[in-house]
Amino acid sequence: MKAPPKSAVSTTTCALGASGAVVGFLLAWFLGLSAVPSWLMLLIASAVPMWISEWRRRDAKILSAVNREQTLAGAIVISLLFLGVMHLQIRFGGKGEGVSLFLLPISLACIAMIAVAAAAPSALSDSVAAAGRALISLSQARRPPLQDLTGLLGWLVKALFLPLMLAWSFVWVSSAAFAWESDPRLNWFFATMAVLYAVDTAFATIGYLSTTERIGAQIRSTDRTWLGWIAALVCYPPLSVLVLDTWLIYKGAQNWVEWSSGSSLFSFFWGAGILALTAIYVWATVAFGPRFSNLTHRGIITSGPYKWCKHPAYLAKNLSWWMISVPFVNGGELLEVGAHCSALVGINAIYWVRALTEERHLRSDPTYVAYAQWISVNGVFARIKVFAARRLMTARS
Repeated sequence: MKAPPKSAVSTTTCALGASGAVVGFLLAWFLGLSAVPSWLMLLIASAVPMWISEWRRRDAKILSAVNREQTLAGAIVISLLFLGVMHLQIRFGGKGEGVSLFLLPISLACIAMIAVAAAAPSALSDSVAAAGRALISLSQARRPPLQDLTGLLGWLVKALFLPLMLAWSFVWVSSAAFAWESDPRLNWFFATMAVLYAVDTAFATIGYLSTTERIGAQIRSTDRTWLGWIAALVCYPPLSVLVLDTWLIYKGAQNWVEWSSGSSLFSFFWGAGILALTAIYVWATVAFGPRFSNLTHRGIITSGPYKWCKHPAYLAKNLSWWMISVPFVNGGELLEVGAHCSALVGINAIYWVRALTEERHLRSDPTYVAYAQWISVNGVFARIKVFAARRLMTARS
């Protein structure tokens, strides 16, 4: 196979979304908008072109009839999931504290969803009724059908991650302008990082908001293994506060800025390397278009950096952490350096487990199996392996 299987999201859709993000940022800067309208501008300018592009590629969806009681039960349990998860994220603090900014809007959205479920249940997604049916089955001590369980778990995923992505995207947009006013020697670095992460979290937000069959972005399945869920959840609040911020602390007294402060040229190239890795990480998110989501299968992505390897986001992110925190030079004492490096290796191992569990989940899709076979021959690591083998054979001959 000369080319990988077709990606679930077209390159055109991703390009439109990325272009919209650029236009949104430029308009916000040109108009001198404050943080809130700038953030909304970024989300809308990125999302709308992708929604239109994907909607035009799909056949019209005939909505099925829904049961009012099931839909109302689903709306109630979904609301409880959102409010319960947000309470935990706010309670344990850490990187989840920003969720408090969206507690009122999400609470109002939950009330509105319950009202719509009671008055016009057919206006809501089928997944709401599926969550309700799953709840009813569980209350009767029955195992829910797979479709209903997928609906319930899909909403649990959204409750866990959507508030975080909303909060983080807003924080990154807010910090972009302040970053430019920071240390004049490195403001280019901090401002670019803020913009990149603003785009990353904006696309993630759009992904969690776009789980609809109308654009083919519905959740086809969710990971149903404890290991898959634990490996993902320890990377986010509230569990990350107990694991990453307590047991696996890899950041020492210095970061790369202090470490490289003696050489402006070295700082430039080191910072540029971090930005390059971060750009690859963000590109991997953009490649999902409106389908980004943890712990779910919403179509196989084979374009963008996924033509290089199977987990470009995890690889780029983890490498960037080594370059940002430089734990191998931190502290001065060998024992402290070893502790910091071991902690970061532990975090790398968590992401390795995440990659394995995601592959196991997606392997039920023949498209992913074909993609994995293609990347094992055509991916960048496969090509490096072949090149190294040829050089070794040449050296021995």
